[in-house]
Amino acid sequence: MTIKNLLNLLLCLILLSCSTDDNNSEPTENIFNGDIVISSQAEVDLLEAYTKISGDLRIETLLSSTDIINLSVFSDLTEIGGDFILENNYGVMNTESFSKVQLVGGSLELVNNAIKNLNGFLNLKSIGSNLTIRNNALENIDGLANLVSIGGDFNIKQSQISSLEAFKNVTSTLKGFIWLEMESLQNLNGLPKIGLTTESIVISQTKIQSLEQFSDLQKINGLLEINNNDNLENLNGFQNINSIQGNLSVRGNDGLQNLDEINNLSILSGELDVFGNINLENINGLSSLSSVGGQIKIYFNDILSNLDGLSNITSTSGRLEVESNTVLKDFCGLNSLFNNGGTLFAISLNAYNPTEQDFTDSNCSVE
Repeated sequence: MTIKNLLNLLLCLILLSCSTDDNNSEPTENIFNGDIVISSQAEVDLLEAYTKISGDLRIETLLSSTDIINLSVFSDLTEIGGDFILENNYGVMNTESFSKVQLVGGSLELVNNAIKNLNGFLNLKSIGSNLTIRNNALENIDGLANLVSIGGDFNIKQSQISSLEAFKNVTSTLKGFIWLEMESLQNLNGLPKIGLTTESIVISQTKIQSLEQFSDLQKINGLLEINNNDNLENLNGFQNINSIQGNLSVRGNDGLQNLDEINNLSILSGELDVFGNINLENINGLSSLSSVGGQIKIYFNDILSNLDGLSNITSTSGRLEVESNTVLKDFCGLNSLFNNGGTLFAISLNAYNPTEQDFTDSNCSVE
């Protein structure tokens, strides 16, 4: 081989080596400053491949549209500074295009999409604000298993998801609105830590039997709703709550027998609503309340026989309604309220329905 040929060979090897290095190198950082809002595949196709977006990324189609099907332009994206909203996308079947995203600085909202899993979020570590997952075609949420921080609300409405174990690695404390509406949910294992104070809590249509994950909670700045959880026999986990600044609603929990575990509740600034708990024997757990900031409504509790749990309430800012409790004969728990100036009330369709005159004459119950 001549020297010239040898030099040519060496040059080719050098060029090949450089080409290989270029193919394996990380993509050049390409930052989009501002928000990206897209609602069609045509708009997606006009985008460059960004590595970071400083503002929001909103991918939202009209409810009747399935236009967006390919989001691969986001496959190099590692960070979203603002909100990441994926909503009403019935042509998007997976989240693989977001497999490099590690940080969402604002909220992550996944609503009304055809996605069946969240495997594309396995590298996601932090959500700065709210997590919302509602009404998707999800079969599991295991793709969030590496998430360690959620800064705001925790909102999941997915009927087919039976576990929260995907969040077992979250080390941050939930302080925002906690909303769980999950018909297949068996327990609260994996729910991130709840602190001394949170904003509001809604637990609806689940199969859970225990609320022990809330045992540190003392104050709710908004409302508390425990509705239609048929396997829940008690409110154990709420024993340290002393203040609810909004409404308290306990509705349609077929297995619930009493409210004993909320007997430290002394401040209720909103309404009290106890409705349709067919095995509720008493409401004695409300005995620490001296006032209620809104209406009091006691309806359709089939075996509730007395209202002794209201005996320390001397004032309410709203109307009192006690109706359709079929064995309720003892209203003496309302004497303090009535004797302290009373309130507008409606009492009907119970086993006994005392009038204002009955309270005046001390006929608050019948045998």
